[in-house]
Amino acid sequence: METAWRMRLVAAQPNRHRRAGYPVFFLRQVNSIVGLWETYEEKQMMRSGYIQAMAVGMSVILSGWVSIHAQETEKNRQYGYVGLRPLPRDERDHKVDHGGSWAGTPTYAEQKGNYPFVAEHLDTLEGWMEGDFKTTRMFFEHYWGLNEKFDNLDPEKNQLVKKIMNCEKQGGTLAHILIAREYRLAIHRGHKDAKPGPFKEDTRILYEKDIDDIRAMFKKAHKQGILNHDNYKLIQMVEHPSFFAEDKRFQPIMDKCDGIAYECHQFNRHWPLETGWSKPDKVIQGAKWTLDQGKEYIFYYGPIIWKSDQYYDFIERDWLKKYWKAGLPKHDPKMHYYLNIFPHGSGRMRPVGPESDPHSKLGFTKWLIQEIKMDPQQIREANKAIDSDEK
Repeated sequence: METAWRMRLVAAQPNRHRRAGYPVFFLRQVNSIVGLWETYEEKQMMRSGYIQAMAVGMSVILSGWVSIHAQETEKNRQYGYVGLRPLPRDERDHKVDHGGSWAGTPTYAEQKGNYPFVAEHLDTLEGWMEGDFKTTRMFFEHYWGLNEKFDNLDPEKNQLVKKIMNCEKQGGTLAHILIAREYRLAIHRGHKDAKPGPFKEDTRILYEKDIDDIRAMFKKAHKQGILNHDNYKLIQMVEHPSFFAEDKRFQPIMDKCDGIAYECHQFNRHWPLETGWSKPDKVIQGAKWTLDQGKEYIFYYGPIIWKSDQYYDFIERDWLKKYWKAGLPKHDPKMHYYLNIFPHGSGRMRPVGPESDPHSKLGFTKWLIQEIKMDPQQIREANKAIDSDEK
């Protein structure tokens, strides 16, 4: 005999809906209940009025539990996304020379099978679909204003449209475009015609017209069948941690974009944390102002140091803890933490994995996911599941 409540339980089993976001401890309890019910069936205890009454009660409790959790994960998340820019992906990236040569640096491809927790729980990813990551939610950086050819507003020729199209062809869903006028770096890389934005205080900021042109191009590309959607989230990537929140001239641009991304790292003028470019009070001011506007904020963290005179164990975690203690929002559905921990300076040879190594990039990512998305009970249950799978 198959009752409605048993069908709900079977539908909630981990092997069918684990990626829907149900807590591991809940799914295991559901599995256990399903197993008990099957035992009851074998013993033909369905005839008992007491068991049937209990089944009705369990139906109400479990359907409510599943419904509430589904609403939390899909519509009312209590936390933002945790994302990762996995560089270098493989040997293809060893030819890069940015912050030092990447030749011989550890790759993510070498860690295949060594990051089951991160693969399961990471929310967003830049680009690399060949790895173990289960998410198809993507993000990427894009520089506007490099030259007229790159910014051609014909959807069939525009570089931004091509990036989105490639993402969607791989089956990805684009969560955020981190966009900026990165003219100084662009000139250094050979784009001699690159132009800054309207503010000398933060030359990364786009013009209002830039955003209007890009939105119109999205609509045209969608109408032509090039893109899946007629609009995408444009996150203004800034250089200054709080200028945008302090100068009223930025407000019209804020009204047109979907949020702010601030790049914080542990090198150059960002060091040390307490007095450097990314000192907590300024970063927190910018983040809270953005969230108060109802927009999204991405704390784009990295690159990070490794073995050096300044390094001490878990300094990468310590900086985040200091930000949180000072008041940087941690659990907010529009507050996202993306790791931009590509090889740079002393951090070039930091190990990528496995995730069981807490000093590795994947180990750091695992820790951040747990800090942002899980309570202590969920962390214990998730770790038990991984330990069980490894045995």
